[in-house]
Amino acid sequence: MEHRKISLGLNIKYGVMQALYWMGFVATYNYAAYYLSDKGFNSSDIGLILAFANIFAALLQPPIAAYADRALKSKLKSIIWILSLANIALTVLILVIKGHPYLTAIFLMLIISFILTLHSFINSFAMEYANKGIQLNFTITRAVGSLGAALSSLGMGFIASRFGPEAIPLTYLVMFILIVAVVISFKPADKFGTLSDVEKPAYIPPTGALKFLWKYKKFAGLLLGATLIFSSYNMVINFMINIVERLGYGTAEMGTALAIAGFLEVPGMALYIILVKKRKCSTLLQLSSVFFTLKTLAVFLSGNIYHVYAAHITQLLSFAIFVPASVYYINNLMPANDKIKGQAYMTTTITLGGVIGSLLGGTLIDALSVPSMLLIATIISALGTLFMIIFTEKEKVTC
Repeated sequence: MEHRKISLGLNIKYGVMQALYWMGFVATYNYAAYYLSDKGFNSSDIGLILAFANIFAALLQPPIAAYADRALKSKLKSIIWILSLANIALTVLILVIKGHPYLTAIFLMLIISFILTLHSFINSFAMEYANKGIQLNFTITRAVGSLGAALSSLGMGFIASRFGPEAIPLTYLVMFILIVAVVISFKPADKFGTLSDVEKPAYIPPTGALKFLWKYKKFAGLLLGATLIFSSYNMVINFMINIVERLGYGTAEMGTALAIAGFLEVPGMALYIILVKKRKCSTLLQLSSVFFTLKTLAVFLSGNIYHVYAAHITQLLSFAIFVPASVYYINNLMPANDKIKGQAYMTTTITLGGVIGSLLGGTLIDALSVPSMLLIATIISALGTLFMIIFTEKEKVTC
C-alpha cells in the first residue's frame, strides 16, 4: 500500500514537471520566430539563431550524459534544476535589456539551448525511477506534458494577439520557476531502495562516444533517420507563422494549429499503451516515422487554414507514438551503463534536426518560397522514414 502511495505521488509530480517543461518549450521555441521577427530579424536570421541554439544543445548533451552515466550517485535531479535556474537568470536579463535586439537574441538562443538539453535528462529521470522498480508510467505522464503544451499553444496564441510579443518572456519565466520548485521536491531514486524485485546489474564503465556508435551500428543508422525526420519537422514547426501568414492568418491561428497537435498527443499516447501490447516498440517507431512524413506532405498540400489544422491530426500517430516508443526502445536495447547516453544521443539527433531545419527552413523561405520549403521538407522526411524502417532493430524484450 505504501509503495502504491509513493508511486502515485511520483507520477503526479513527474506529470506536473512534464507539463511545465512542455509549456515552457512552446513559449520559447515554438514562438521564437514570432518573437524575434518583432525584434527586426528576418527568416534567415531567425533560422541561424535557432540553429546555433540547437548546435550548442547538441554539444552540451553528450558530455553531461557521460558525466551522469559515470556518477556513482544520480546527478539527474541536479542537472535539471541547474539548467532551469540558468534559464530563469537569462529570462530576467531579457526582460531587463529591452531595446537591445542582439543581446536579446543571444540570451534567447541560450535559453532554447538549455531547454533542448533538458529534454533527454527529464526522460532519463523517469527511467531512473522505473529501473529502480518504482511504477512511474512515462507514457501517461508524458501525455500530461502534451496536454500542457496544447494549453500553452492556445494560451500563447491568445497572449501574443492580445498583449504582443513582450508578454512572451514573462510566461516562460513563470514556467522555469515552477520547474525548479517541482524538481527540488523529488526524493532521489537512490534513496528509495528497491521497491520490487529488480535485479541490480554489476557496474560496467560507460561506453565512449565513438565506441558507442560503433557498438550500436544500427542504432547509429536509426539516429540518422531521426535527424532527417526532425529536420523536416522543425522546418514546419519553426516557421509555422510563415505558413499561416501565407494563407492570410496570424498568431491566433498558429496557436490553434499547434494546440490541435498538442491535444491529439494525449489520446495518441493513450493509444500507444494499447498498441504496445500488440506490437513491439521498434514497429511503433517505424509506424511513427511514416506519419511524420504524411504530416509534412499534408501541410505542403494545404490550400487553406483548415487544411493545416487537418494536417496536424497526424500528430496522433507521429510524435505521440515516437516519444514513448523511442524512450522505452532505448531503455530496452541498451545496458545500464549506456542508457542515459542512449537517450541523450536520441535527443541530440532531434536537436541536430533542429539545426538543419532552422537553417534550411529560413534560407529556403527567403530564397524561394514557403511552398518550396515544404516540398523539400517532405522529401527530407521521406528519406528519414526510409532510414528508420531499415535500421530500427527488433528488440528482444517487450516495452
